[in-house]
Amino acid sequence: MSGRDDGGYLVLRHPDSPVRTHIQGSSHMSSDFDASVKLLYAVDVGTFFTIDDVTLNDPFDVIMNIEIGRDLNQNVTRFDARVGIRNLTQSVNVATANQGGSLTPSDTDPFLQELRINIPAGWGAKAAVGDVLQAVASYKVTAGSNFDFSTAESLPFVVS
Repeated sequence: MSGRDDGGYLVLRHPDSPVRTHIQGSSHMSSDFDASVKLLYAVDVGTFFTIDDVTLNDPFDVIMNIEIGRDLNQNVTRFDARVGIRNLTQSVNVATANQGGSLTPSDTDPFLQELRINIPAGWGAKAAVGDVLQAVASYKVTAGSNFDFSTAESLPFVVS
């Protein structure tokens, strides 16, 4: 048996089991007038493979898979991405990174982009081996005087 709960999670449950499994996902599908972070995940620098753990204070990358709907893409001028790395164990932010740039309007299919944001070394002062980290992000698209925001969070990973 499956269905959606109020938090935008797909709930999987066997009819005979009280245990529920949550699969994180977007609570809405993007339309032609939306920008959306489809996926957010942490990786080793220069790779595309998700990490389960990151060595304390080592640099790593966060990848945002972006989709901008066809109608919004006809008027885009700029994007701004902001990524935070939060320490779930200690309830503190360990790093923040920003990336932005201009976008060129296009009358073709939806715009798809894999945006790589580097988290440099130096974040280790607010973490310890065994802490659980998670990336969170916002993505803003500006289209003239209009704008659209999307947010996402990654699966957790451990400091080793």
